[in-house]
Parts: sequence; structure tokens; C-alpha cells
Amino acid sequence: MTTTNQHIRNSGRGNTHQTSHQNRIIKEVAKVVGVIIGILLAVVMWVVIRPIFRGVGWFISILTAIGIIYWILTF
Repeated sequence: MTTTNQHIRNSGRGNTHQTSHQNRIIKEVAKVVGVIIGILLAVVMWVVIRPIFRGVGWFISILTAIGIIYWILTF
């Protein structure tokens, strides 16, 4: 890799300039952390919220059936 003006200007700044390699590492670590957080949230939703939605699903089914019966009788 040849030295460009950007490299020459940043050569005396110490560690303030991040290379593209460091940026790629940071992006990969952020992706891994995001996937782990997503998996944890999915498991929490599956364990906690799924039974609630099952109960709500029965309630919605009963209301729908009542609505259909009412619609048929008033048609």
C-alpha cells in the first residue's frame, strides 16, 4: 500500500486515527453483540409473551365468532 496524503497527515497524531481494519473489527463486534441481544429478546418474548398471545388469540377467536354470528343473523 502506498502512502497517501491522508496517511502522511495522520502519521503524527498517535492513536487518534483509526484504520479501516479497526473499523471492520468494531463493526463485526457490533454485529455479534446485536445478534446476541436479538436472540435474548426473542427468547424472552417466546417464553413470556407467547402464552399471553395464546390467551388473547382465543379471546379474539370468540369475538370473531360472535361477530360473524351477529352479522349472519342481522343480514
